[in-house]
Formats: sequence, C-alpha cells, structure tokens
Amino acid sequence: METHFSQLSQHLYVHHGHVNTGILRDGNRALLIDPSGTTLQATLSELGITNVEQILFTHHHRDSTAGFPISNNARIGVPAKEATWFSEVETFWNDPKYRWHLYNYHPHNLMLADAVSVTDTYTEDAQIQWGPASLQVLETPGHTDGSITYLIDVDGERFAFSGDLIYDEGKVWELYSLQKGQQTSDYHGFLGARDELTESLEKVRQASPATLIPTHGIVMNNPDKAIDALLERLAYCYDKYVAISALRHYFPQLFAEFEGHPGHMPIREGTPPPEFLRHFGTTWLIISETNEAFVMDCGSPNVIKQIQQLQADGEISEVTQFWVTHYHDDHVNATPEFQETFPCETITDRVVARVITEPIGFRLPCISPAVTRVDRITQDGDTWQWNEFTMTAYHFPGQTYYHGGLLVEGRGVRMFFAGDSFTMAGIDDYCSGNRNLLGKDVGYEKCLRLIQQLRPTHIFNCHVNPAFDFTDTEIQCMLDTLAEREKCYTALFPWDHANYGMDEHWIRCYPYEQEIGLGETAQLRVEITNHSFEPRTAIAQPILPVSWGIEVPVMETTIPPRTDGHIDFSIPIPQHCEALGRIVVPVDITYDARPLGQFREAIFVF
Repeated sequence: METHFSQLSQHLYVHHGHVNTGILRDGNRALLIDPSGTTLQATLSELGITNVEQILFTHHHRDSTAGFPISNNARIGVPAKEATWFSEVETFWNDPKYRWHLYNYHPHNLMLADAVSVTDTYTEDAQIQWGPASLQVLETPGHTDGSITYLIDVDGERFAFSGDLIYDEGKVWELYSLQKGQQTSDYHGFLGARDELTESLEKVRQASPATLIPTHGIVMNNPDKAIDALLERLAYCYDKYVAISALRHYFPQLFAEFEGHPGHMPIREGTPPPEFLRHFGTTWLIISETNEAFVMDCGSPNVIKQIQQLQADGEISEVTQFWVTHYHDDHVNATPEFQETFPCETITDRVVARVITEPIGFRLPCISPAVTRVDRITQDGDTWQWNEFTMTAYHFPGQTYYHGGLLVEGRGVRMFFAGDSFTMAGIDDYCSGNRNLLGKDVGYEKCLRLIQQLRPTHIFNCHVNPAFDFTDTEIQCMLDTLAEREKCYTALFPWDHANYGMDEHWIRCYPYEQEIGLGETAQLRVEITNHSFEPRTAIAQPILPVSWGIEVPVMETTIPPRTDGHIDFSIPIPQHCEALGRIVVPVDITYDARPLGQFREAIFVF
C-alpha cells in the first residue's frame, strides 16, 4: 500500500491521511498526535514503529479521532475541557437535549461513536516530556470550546500542532463549527467563535513556531503569513454577512461596530398589516369575509387559546385551512394539538413535508419531535382558491432549505408570507445548520429572484408584527452581496465551492434515527449534495460495532453537477448482540477522491 508522510526533523514526522497525524519517533516507539484512519498503520510500519506509547488529541471531533486502533498500553491525553466527550461520550448520545430543540452547537454532534479511556488531561501550559522532545499545551478554543495546541520543541526547532484552528494560508476547514452565540444562543451566532479563534491564532503566533501543522490541511512554514491571511479574510467574509443580515433588526446591539459601514443595506421601517390579519407568537391568521380563518404555523398551545377566543368573540367561525411554513420547533411544537382542536386541511411544501411528517429521520437546528399530519403537499407554483383569496405556494429555501413561501392575493393586496426568511434588515441566514446555500437559483438568491418577480405589496415574517417590502435597489443590493459572498467564502475553504464549508448537511444520513429489531435489516440512505459545477464521485461505508462481526460493503455513486445523489445500504442486524439501546453508526466518506473519515452518522435504536 502506498504511504504518505513527510519528515519535519530528525525525530518528527507527519502522516498525511484524511487528517495529518503527528509522529514523534524515538527508535521503534512513538507518540502520536491526532491519529485517525486506517492508513496510518502502514506509515508506522514503514518507519519501523512497533510501540505507540502515547497518544494526544487536540479536540474531540470524530473525523480526527476515530478509525485507528488504540493499544491498551498507550497513554491517552486529551484537553481537560473535552475529557467527557472522550471517556463518557454516551452521555451525549443518550441525552434528549442533544437530539431535539437544537439551539446550541457546543458540543457538536461530530462525536466519537464509542468512548475512549483517557489517562491524562491537559490544561494551559501543561508540560509533557517524551523521548527527545518537550511539549507544551496551549488552550486554543475556536474550532471547539476545548481545543488545544501542542507546541513541540525537538531537534532545535519548534512545531505547533494546532488542531483545526487553520487549514492553510487564509483558509479554514469548515465554518459551521464556528457557529457560537455571544449574547444569544449558538443558533444566532453565525461565525460567533471568530473572536476566540482570533485570540487562539494570536496565542499560537506569539509562541513563535517555525512550522504550523493543522489536523486538516497543509503544513505551513510561514505561520505569520498564514494567520494574517486568514484573519483578514474572516473579517471580510463576516462584513459581507452583516451587510444584509436580518439579525440587525432583532439584535442591533450585536452589530453596533458596523453601523454606517459602506455597502451595508439600511434598515427600513415597517408598515401596519391589513386589518383582516391577526398575529399570535409565530402564527399569522387570515380572516375571510365569510369569517373563516386560514392559519399559518402553531408553535405554542397559547395560539390555540387565542384562536378559540376569536371564535368566542365572534371574529371567526371556524379554521378551514392550515399552512406550515417550515419545520422549526417554535412553528410546529403545538401542531398535533392544533390538528386535534381544529380538524381542517393541513397544507405545506413538499420539502417541508418530508421533515415535519417524520422528524425522527432528520437532525437539524431547532427540530421538534412533534409529528404533523399533512393532507396536501404542494409543488412549486401550485395555486388554489380559499374564499376571496388566491393562494400560491412555493418552495422558499431562505432561512432554512426546508421552508415554503405563500403568496396570498385578494382584497386589493399581494401578501407574501415568507416564514422567518426576511426582516426589514435583510436575510435570516444566521445559522449555518439551516442550509443557507450560496449560488445561482439556490438559497436566498432563488428567494430574492422570486420576490423580484412576484412584487408583493406586503412581506410578512412570523416573528415580526409590521409588514414590509423591498425596493428594487434593496433587492439588487442583497443579490450583489450574495454573489460577493459566494466568491469570498469559496476562497475561505479548501473546496471548489463555498457551500461545502458552509452547508453542514451536504452529506447526511436518512433516516438519521430509526428503530430496528435484532435479526432485522436496516435501510440507510446516505444523501450527498454535489455543490460543484462538475460531476463528483462519492464513496461511503457505514461502520458497525466491532462486536457485531459485520462489515458493510463500500458503495459509490457519481453525482451530476449541482444536484443531490444518494447511496443506499441494507444493513443486516445480528440475531444476538451485546450492544443495544442507542447505537451510533458512523459513515466513512470519500468525496472527489478526498477521504473525509467518519464524516457523518446515523442512529439505530433497539
């Protein structure tokens, strides 16, 4: 087997697999940093290493910690702040707060499938002596809350193994791990860890390493230049986010430093909604001339009480249709109770329907376990009449990909109900997990082109009382900013398109979670979005518990440009196995000949 490694000094090597693994060698023994994957053993054999004495991990993410068999004799050292996610990782997988109503990304779900026994934990300035080398620990949060960097002084030089703080000059591996709340939850914290990342990079810089070795990425021999380029690019990318961010409406204090920045779209005033509308929580309600009601979303039982009060007051007679804008919990939590109370027709977009009728199949931000009955699934542009109003439904991948929009025409107005996709300040794309795709005919570009075409007199957000609209100039400003974002974010990542670094779910398992019995066969689909402008080949293999004694064959598929593809697996479950309960099944991925390790996961429940 061909091996790939480089020698940095007499005693220090780097194995280049799907991640970079540091190999500190002293004869036939070694200390490893971030060992992961199946190709590492070949490098160790070629170097004559027969005894791995010590293993150090920079952070807890599975794609850089799994796949290499660890000897029972090796000492295992990890960041003290992340020790639980190594030694007691089952506490993550078995806790419902890390499965439903997901508003926080820390810890991230890229966790080990099985616990690792930890012998050593490290905090700031911890010192490690091993063979010919001295190691020092720096706490360098950013990519994860507890990430650490190992400084190695060996052979007269200093090297820094910096985890995933930086990928290469001016680049990071991905953006969604930097989602972090500041004055709010992580959900609203687009690039919220950038301050921590900046401080950590500066700390590494001040340590004056000659060489910077990332876990994912390129070995850097000019750390200062690489860090300067990344900080400059991050600042520019963040500015292009703030320029049209709807979050400026909700939390203006978060963006005070950007006030008056050139190229930022001004925040406009709203206008009162028509008198036949009512707004409760995240629910909009239309009252017809017949006194019938058309309701959109139901996130709280309080909405049901408000509607019943309208009935008691004689303002409405009955609810005859119900539209669901998107899957977020604050819009669907009370839907089952609503449907029991008001047995009307439930309508939603085809993409939304997939999530709300089977939420257990997905792992997404703000997801609710509430199951919604859908009576009519709409395709893009489907139109129907509801009393004096003409309704037209659209797939509207704004705030989230799993989102619909509804044009309502009648009574002299053209109202567009955009769910949570806009405010008077711009676009609601502050959570990377929502799949806010960049590019032509996707994401907000698609949404803005539709608004430009439909020219509604009123746009409504489920969280905002006033109506609003956008001028042609404002729409063009948002389109231009999105086009610039596509360029600058593409430059930020080691991919040929920005969406690979921003769309956390470009590879996903469906169903994400499923109940299965012993002796049965599980069906698992790995779905892949090809964000490139050329065909791409994807290879996948689910990794089952070793005790099952089953290896699933490697499968591959070629996906046309800018489309979704999939790979289907039939997985036999043993008649008898020790591992029961919630079993994590990681999926090893290779994409466009780039191995990604155990990049995604599914859950089997017994």
